[in-house]
Amino acid sequence: MHSNYSLFYTFDGDQPARFQEARVFGTTVWTASGAAMTWGEAARKDYASAAAAHAAYLAHCQAALADGHVLARASLIDPAVFDFALLQTLVTDAARLAVAAVRRAHPDQHIDAFALVSDDSAMTIACMANSREALAASEYGEEMLWNPAEWAFDDGGAYFDSAYRLLLQAHRELPFDVDFATFRSGVFDACIAALARLDTEGILGTGAQRDGSVLLFEVSDSEPVEGGALARLNPPAVVARYEAWMASWAQ
Repeated sequence: MHSNYSLFYTFDGDQPARFQEARVFGTTVWTASGAAMTWGEAARKDYASAAAAHAAYLAHCQAALADGHVLARASLIDPAVFDFALLQTLVTDAARLAVAAVRRAHPDQHIDAFALVSDDSAMTIACMANSREALAASEYGEEMLWNPAEWAFDDGGAYFDSAYRLLLQAHRELPFDVDFATFRSGVFDACIAALARLDTEGILGTGAQRDGSVLLFEVSDSEPVEGGALARLNPPAVVARYEAWMASWAQ
């Protein structure tokens, strides 16, 4: 059963501040609202007919617009298909904006590390960034570089809300028929592909500058992503630096 879905935002500057969602499937209308990058509060209501439910869905969308929200996405959802291409686009755009936000917020820092972080259930997505100055000041030395949770900056996280909403359809009580293993691996691949795209744009520099910068995709509380995300995202000089650090632990 296909679902009509709409996502609305209010903004703080250019970052999402609060969201409203509406989805209709069959005779049910599902809605959610709250602060960006939160689960929010959800509700559902059943109607006597599909037509009545669709009318209520449209009324909710109109109310969101009247309340000052802006339509960010409207789509027809097939519960048996997850739109990994859309996810990759949303993550790419959000990461690009997040790096710019970090640089605006910390103009005295040389940002040379950026990471996307998800979790083992592929429910969340967050960003972290670091600078050469923060690394030099850290008591953990090189260990800090390979652990995004210890990095200094997380500006721009709200840009990822639209991607986060897309992931949540797999975790809420909503129609969703995609195999979990397929969903999880596809989400992680989309995040890695987004970072790879940004690397081709030179988001952390090119040439010698890029050899001193790090792009990472991490899954918290889990084993490293299969396929070697670090090697896929970084030049040989960065991979060699990581391998040297790992070797130092074996000594």
